[in-house]
Amino acid sequence: MILAPPLAGLLLAAAGAIVVLVTGQGTWASALVGFATAGFLVLGFGVPVMAPLATFVLGAGILTRVGRRIKERSHSAEANRGRRSASQVVAKLGIPALLGIAAALSRENEGWLAAAATASMAGAFADTAATEIGPLCRGPVVRWSGFRLSRVSHGSVGGMSVAGVAGGAAAAASLAAVALAVGLVRTPWDAAVAAIAGFAATGFESWVAPTSVGDRLGHWGRNVLVSTLSAAISAGIAWGGTR
Repeated sequence: MILAPPLAGLLLAAAGAIVVLVTGQGTWASALVGFATAGFLVLGFGVPVMAPLATFVLGAGILTRVGRRIKERSHSAEANRGRRSASQVVAKLGIPALLGIAAALSRENEGWLAAAATASMAGAFADTAATEIGPLCRGPVVRWSGFRLSRVSHGSVGGMSVAGVAGGAAAAASLAAVALAVGLVRTPWDAAVAAIAGFAATGFESWVAPTSVGDRLGHWGRNVLVSTLSAAISAGIAWGGTR
């Protein structure tokens, strides 16, 4: 992978932080944390990483605002009109940032670290898309109760709908496709693994969410769970493929 000068990536990261502030997608603190996160990713993976990162940040912002009145009526709308806090940025993008730091310190492992970072962002985007798209489409919502599915209302913790699941799958696939297009991941196989890992992690989170473990984790902890598990699945497959 040919890395562009880090300064170019940092300028793009700064521009992204400004966009977040101007469009009301986040607080000053979240914009600063987002800038730092983007900086770590650029140092590890180069400017190409900004494409999937922007796909997640801008895509999540748009999805949060679409049909807000409908979501408010079903009690599924994001609090604070969808403005992300610094802690939310850390929950969603903290793992990719750490992987960026690891790549900067260990260039020989950059390939699988990039795939893991892509999977982590794909999981974060899939989770957001499923949450935001599901309430917009009328239809049944179910969630796991142990190993059985039971009907619940939109906005219920762990709830899943056909539209939400489809939206989550599309989000994970689109982010992985962008990562492949810009060369962040090197092969279609890596992109497919990243998308599947991200989507699978959201499914696991939906199973955990209504349990006592999910309750203890809270919304922040479950976001971290999705991001971490996505990266772990991708990294595990990549490691297994090198044996």
